[in-house]
Amino acid sequence: MEGDALILALNETRRTLLASRLCVAHSPNGGTRGPREPIRPGDAVWLEACSRVDLSGMPASLDLLFLDSDQRVLAAFSEFSPRGRYAEVAGAASVLELAAGTIVLTSTRKGDRIVLEPIVPDPSESREAASRG
Repeated sequence: MEGDALILALNETRRTLLASRLCVAHSPNGGTRGPREPIRPGDAVWLEACSRVDLSGMPASLDLLFLDSDQRVLAAFSEFSPRGRYAEVAGAASVLELAAGTIVLTSTRKGDRIVLEPIVPDPSESREAASRG
């Protein structure tokens, strides 16, 4: 995955790991993205400032978690098929795309709180601290 970061996606409510490698994607228009690679188990894509996901061009089904501004699950779509479809949830502040089957495996439900936890410091922050020195 391009733009991989060492960030964990955790379901704080259920105390389960959703993903151990998270890619943060900034959606400038608050919505859709084009074709992309399938998401493998353990990976995730977090779409900031997003309430709609266009799945056309996606090669396989995936799980979608629509989150509010407090990172609580507003809606969960398990094994959502990409066949020219899109998913949209009013009031969503972001979307977490996960490998198909993750929602069932982790028992994630509406209302659960999701936490994104860096497991190593951001390299740019380390350089800034060193330069201040």
